[in-house]
Amino acid sequence: MHQTTSGETPKVKIDERKSVDNFLENSKLEFNREDLGKSCLYKNLNQNEDRIINFLNTTPGEENSTEHQLKSLIRDEFDYCEKIYPYLGDAFLFSFFDKKILNSKSLKIFTKKTYKQFLETIPEKNSKNIVAWIIENSSPDREIDIQASYVQDIEIKLKEDIFFDLEYDADFLGHKKELILKDYRFALIDGYIESIGEIHHLLHYAAKSKEPHVIFCFGMSEEVKSVIIENNSRGITQIMPVSMSFSEETINILNDIAIVHNCDVISSLKGQTISQEMRKTLKVGKEIIFNRKGFSVKPIASSQDLKTHIRYLEKRVNEAEIDTNTDIIKKRIRNIKSKMMTVYVNKDLANSNLFNRSLDYGLRMLKNSHQPYFSVDLENKNVLMPTQIYHFLQKRVNITKEIIYSIEKSVIFNTKE
Repeated sequence: MHQTTSGETPKVKIDERKSVDNFLENSKLEFNREDLGKSCLYKNLNQNEDRIINFLNTTPGEENSTEHQLKSLIRDEFDYCEKIYPYLGDAFLFSFFDKKILNSKSLKIFTKKTYKQFLETIPEKNSKNIVAWIIENSSPDREIDIQASYVQDIEIKLKEDIFFDLEYDADFLGHKKELILKDYRFALIDGYIESIGEIHHLLHYAAKSKEPHVIFCFGMSEEVKSVIIENNSRGITQIMPVSMSFSEETINILNDIAIVHNCDVISSLKGQTISQEMRKTLKVGKEIIFNRKGFSVKPIASSQDLKTHIRYLEKRVNEAEIDTNTDIIKKRIRNIKSKMMTVYVNKDLANSNLFNRSLDYGLRMLKNSHQPYFSVDLENKNVLMPTQIYHFLQKRVNITKEIIYSIEKSVIFNTKE
């Protein structure tokens, strides 16, 4: 029986190694063109004077040609590097096309004495002013949140509480956008609350004392949930459960919450039961504020204990391979740092790619200010680059070159007539 096919039969074209060599030669000439850094007008009538953007937007050959596919490979590598560190994509292209980028092979250490030199490497004035304000008035360990607003000038608001960005059952908030509890008793439970009997003594004490209570746990039955909501709505108790789903992220965050509260977690692994622990006198927290995105806490733990825990988490990130996903640990670090800064900028500025990229670079360098760095020359701008990032860049350049230089033939499929 003969096999039948429907639709167009793809035509196959095989290009020899010479097509790859021609692409590399032409791309290098294109990248080094003097007028590539001059103003270019695009179809959307936007002008651009960035050599990198103009080069990336130059598409050689037809859609399925060898040149087009190789250019896509380089563009994908540029995008990947940019996700790792601002301007790393630019540095990748300069290095790939054999342009010298190191101003000096000697390592430098960031200090407040050299911060003016660092500020000069931030290309956009508003982002430069924000970073300068942080250096003069704050510290790089703050968690920084950029918010688009209707403000005319940049406004900065500082907050000293620890904020846990965490999904939990917000039904206990009812119609409230925010709930503030002071001098609250709390319990951290590494488990699921299945029955009312397990928290009977907590319910009884909360009703008698009228003290607010917070329960951190990994879910609860509908029976337990409905009883707590009913008692709260009738004014019998004021109990706020932080009922989380069980995951790799939340199990570790529960430990962070325990560190902040300077207490232990109730766990069956230690031979504890919920009902037995609820008979004991629970510790008292200072203040906790709930909203639908998470909650902020005034820490009970000392600042030294918090710093020790943060250093432990940062060590885990620094010792991880650069391709390892450390997002969960980084989020834990952001959560537990007791200093937060919100920067309000107008919407036009918030939508500016130059502002966002420039600010991202400035803040990343501040976060990595404890690491030695290289000074990198990217033609029209100088960038400071932590050594770990620079070595990662060289690795990506070598890998990409090995891939392209090892190509002997390229096979192109084309369905067009």
